[in-house]
Amino acid sequence: MNYNRYIIYIGFLLLLGFTSCIESSNMTVKPNALGKINEIVVLTEDELWDSPVQDTFDYYFGSAYPIMPRPEPLFDLRHFNLNELDMEPLRRELRTYVLLADLSQEDARSTKMVKSDIGNDRFQKALAGEITTTVGRNKWAKNQLIIYLMAKDRKALYDVIRDNYPAISRRINNHDQLPLSQKVYAAKANIGLSNTIEQDFGIHIDVPNRYKKAIYNPEDNIAWLRKDDKDYIMNIVVRKFPYRNENQLSTENIKQLRNDYGRDYMSTSEFGSYMIINDEDLPVFDYTYDIDGKYTREIRGVWEMVNDYLGGPFATYVVLNEEKSEIVFVDTFIYAPGKDKRDMMQQLDHIVKNATIP
Repeated sequence: MNYNRYIIYIGFLLLLGFTSCIESSNMTVKPNALGKINEIVVLTEDELWDSPVQDTFDYYFGSAYPIMPRPEPLFDLRHFNLNELDMEPLRRELRTYVLLADLSQEDARSTKMVKSDIGNDRFQKALAGEITTTVGRNKWAKNQLIIYLMAKDRKALYDVIRDNYPAISRRINNHDQLPLSQKVYAAKANIGLSNTIEQDFGIHIDVPNRYKKAIYNPEDNIAWLRKDDKDYIMNIVVRKFPYRNENQLSTENIKQLRNDYGRDYMSTSEFGSYMIINDEDLPVFDYTYDIDGKYTREIRGVWEMVNDYLGGPFATYVVLNEEKSEIVFVDTFIYAPGKDKRDMMQQLDHIVKNATIP
C-alpha cells in the first residue's frame, strides 16, 4: 500500500469535515436534507399528538390551499416521536420540522430537546411564557429548518399554534423557495422567449424552457404559453392594457378580463365551448400586494369549460405600471384531471411573482 497517499487521503477527509461542519459539535459531515416542499414533520410525543393538539395543528397547517376543484392541504403533515428518529436515522435528515413541546411534561423528550437546544436561560423564559417559539437550522442536516413551538401547558400550546401559524407558514414557504425554483427551472429559462415577452408586453418573466407558444400575437394583445405533459397542461397567458382608472383593478373587472379572453381564445373540439370562471359553485379569492415594487391585484378560483367537461384552478395577476400608464395582465391555469394541483399552481405562482416590470 502507498502509505503516503493513504495519509494524504485521511488528512483531506479531516480537513473536509472541519470546513464543512463548523456548526456541528462532533465534526461530522452533515448530509443534505431530504424531502419534498410543503411537507412538515411534526416532532412530539404520541400522547400529545393524539390529543386535541393534533386537531389544532391540522386545522391551521392542514387547511385547504386556495383554491382547488377538490380540497388539497396547505402542507402535508407527518408525525414522529423522537424515539422513532433514533430508530431510523434518515428521519433526522428531512427538510422541515416543527417541534411541539408541552413544558409541563418535564420528562418528555420534546421538553428535554427544547432545553438542550435553546439553553437554560431561554428555557426559563419559555416556562414563564416569555418565549413561545424559536427557529433552528441545520441541526442534523444541511438546509434543514426546525421550528420550536413551546408552552407552559397544553392549553397554552393551542394558543401558541394559532397565534404563530401565519409567521410559521410564511417562513416555511420561504424555506421552500430554493427547491421550488430548482424544480421550475430544472431545464433553465428560455431567454429569447422571455426577452420577446418583455418587449411586446412590458413584463419580464423568466419562462422555463419547456413552455412553448400556443398563441403568440402581440397585434391581438395575447401571448399564450403552455407546458404539455402526458398528465397535465400548465398555462401562462399575458396581455396588457392602457391604464385609465382604478376600476380596472377591481375584482369584477379582472374577472371580466379573464372571461373575455377565455371566450375568445379558449375552446375544445366541442361546438360552442369556451372557458369561464366558475364563481357560482366556488368562491373567488382576491389579494393585494406588490410585484417588483408595482401595485398588484390577484384573484384565484376555478375555471370551467362551457359545453364541455373540463376545469381546474387558476390565478390571475394584474400589475399596475403607473410610469407607462398600463396594466399587465398575467393569467395562469392548469388542466390536470385526477391529479393533485397544488404544487403545479405554486410553480406558476413562483414564475409570476419573480417577474420584473422594466
